[in-house]
Parts: sequence; C-alpha cells; structure tokens
Amino acid sequence: MKKNIPTLIYLTLAFFLSANLLHAQQKEPEDLGLVKWLDLKTAQELSKKQPKPILIDVYTDWCGWCKHMMKTTYSNPGLANYINAFFYPVRFNAETPDTVEFQDKRYINKKLGNRSPNDFAVILLEEKLSYPTTVFYNNDYKFKMLAPGYLAVKDIEPILVYTVEYIFNTTSVQDFQKYYYKAFYPDSTFVNKDTVQWLNSFNEAAKKNAVNKRKTMLFVNTDWCNGGKTMLKSTFNNSEVTDFVNTKFYPVYMNGQSLDTINYDGKVYANTAQNKSFHPFLHQILGDHIVLPSILFFDEDMKYISLTSQYLTPENMNVILHYFADDIYKTKTWDVYLKEKQEKKN
Repeated sequence: MKKNIPTLIYLTLAFFLSANLLHAQQKEPEDLGLVKWLDLKTAQELSKKQPKPILIDVYTDWCGWCKHMMKTTYSNPGLANYINAFFYPVRFNAETPDTVEFQDKRYINKKLGNRSPNDFAVILLEEKLSYPTTVFYNNDYKFKMLAPGYLAVKDIEPILVYTVEYIFNTTSVQDFQKYYYKAFYPDSTFVNKDTVQWLNSFNEAAKKNAVNKRKTMLFVNTDWCNGGKTMLKSTFNNSEVTDFVNTKFYPVYMNGQSLDTINYDGKVYANTAQNKSFHPFLHQILGDHIVLPSILFFDEDMKYISLTSQYLTPENMNVILHYFADDIYKTKTWDVYLKEKQEKKN
C-alpha cells in the first residue's frame, strides 16, 4: 500500500490541476443587457426594408467601461425597450479581425501590433479611438453623431430622442439636452410655471374668437412624441414665451390622434379610426405629411396661415411667434425676415 501512496497523490494533484485548467479556460457569459443587439450586416439589411435609425455601440474586449455600460445603461428596461423599438442596435468590436462591409465598402484589420483596430472603427470614429463610443445614424445616414465615453441613462436619453425625432433639423444637441434636462430632470432652481392658458379644443377657440378676434395657435402633439413633451415642459414654460402666447393668441393643445369632433370652415371632421390615426382635420390642412410636434397658426378669421414643425427652443419659438402675431408674414417671407434679423444682430 505504501508504494501506491505517491501514485495516488500524483493522480489526485493531476485531477485538481486539470479541473482548475478547464475552469480557467471557460469564459464567464458576457452580459449584453436587455438590448436586442444585431450584427452590422443584419442591421443594414433590415434598414433597407424598414428604415429606422442605427445605434452602434463600439467596444473592445478589454474595455471595462464598455462592460459597465452593458450592466447599467443597456440593462435599464425602459431605455432598452425604446432602443429596441426605434433603432437597429449594433455591437461592434473595434478590434475584430473580420472583414466588415458598410454602405458597400469593405474594411479589414491590418493587424499592426497589439490592439490593432479594424479600419472600419477608424473611419467610424473619425480616427478618435475612444471606447466605448456610441454612434448614431438616422434613417438615411445623412445625420451622424458620436458620443464618446460611458453614457448613463440620463446622458443617452436626449440623444436617442434627438435622433429618432429629427430634432437635429432645428436645434443643436447641446441646446436640446439642456432643455430636455429641464423638462425631465429639473434641479432645485427650476420652477414649473406652466402658465400657457391652453384651451381644450379648437372649437373652444372658435367660440372665443367669435366674441373677441385674435389669432389662434394650435399645438399638435401625441403622448409618444418626446420632443413635444420637452416643448410643453420647457419652451412653453419660458415666461417670455407664455406671456406673449397668452396675450396674442388663443392657444390650443391638441392630441393629433384625438377622437374629438372639430367644426371648421363649415365642415365637420370626426376621427372614427380605431388604429390611432391622425385626425382628419389635420389631414385636411396638412395632407398626409404630418410631423410632430407641429404648431399651426390661424388668423383672426380662423383662416389657416402656416405652420412650423419639430422641436423648438424658447429662443426660436419667440422669433416665430412675433413673425405671425405682428403680421410680418403678410409682407416678408420667412427667409427674408430671418436674414434681416441676423443682419441687425451682427
């Protein structure tokens, strides 16, 4: 028996060493959060069939903040649901050795030393190789934005809305972030005045106008339009804007999918649709191209003048309000008006 002891010890040690080596070779499952990630090729194919913005999470295997963002930001249920609904989300390893195709171009990894980036990462990040970096493209790839570094839920929220709702057409991302935070993350210095005296319906504005002539401003939004919600809580919370609106207009808030019946210009418009379609009154005035949020302006005789669409800061809203309230639209085009204001400013 004594002769067998060294053999038993050897076999026992060999067993535990083997078990430890096998355990060391097993990787822990990667935490991918709640976002339904796609590869780059699939996202592009899906976008051709049904256009949606693309979000690209650029990461590396060794990036700790990349992993942390998965465990926190991309594990937030509300945020993940929003991304899954309105984006094609892509995870892209910046150091992948694979050949990558994007918009009919091919990119490779030249493997120039350790941590060699794929050429697509270099192009995508515009040679600023910082990880993680989140890249946002709109439907047609004409808008692109880079957001380097770790993004908490609060950081990424306004950028998602900014991309999905085409707010980049009217506002800088810095300005939108500022007012988005005021609307949804107000600090102790922010006072929610909410002083716009909104009328409940367009019909109510018509009744008031029959007694006292005044222009009407119809603000059209929906429960799901976050740009419009931001305007309600920040732009229309601005004292200069609210004072002017209440003095010069009959302000009406309208849910674009309202089931209310509207009487206008001798006709009756009723929304009988069961699929949350836009109100026929809006289609009558705007046709099939309805953008939210929209502000429609009517003169003192309730005749439609014009509209402005998409998110507006308080500063831009003030300029537009004066253009219509002061009857400048009757003598000058919008472009001429803006040009003259800019010249005076300079």
